[in-house]
Amino acid sequence: MDYKEEIIDHYKNPRNFGEMVDPDRSLVEANTSCGDMIKIFLKMDGGKITDISWQGVGCAISTAAASMLSEKVVGMEEQDIIELGEKGIVKMLGGEINAGRIKCATLAYTGLLKLINQDG
Repeated sequence: MDYKEEIIDHYKNPRNFGEMVDPDRSLVEANTSCGDMIKIFLKMDGGKITDISWQGVGCAISTAAASMLSEKVVGMEEQDIIELGEKGIVKMLGGEINAGRIKCATLAYTGLLKLINQDG
């Protein structure tokens, strides 16, 4: 499967989609320039993500990025997520995101960074 097919697959069949019961942390993040919106739910043990789910509406890029990110981060420590950076998100999506779509691609990541920086 090439990256474009993988993005379409994650868009049509988003992973970890849905509201989490009793999350440790949650927040809503929006991209006001295009209308994409995501709500992220986290369970954490110390500085490690043990479970993540999300709900939202958005374009194929933002939906696929949220889905792919939700698969990637379970088991990761906060510092590993911070080090992933926007470049890591672009790489995860196949390495080619035009400048006009970068906010779509990083919406879930931006929200996740805010969540892990919240006081538990």
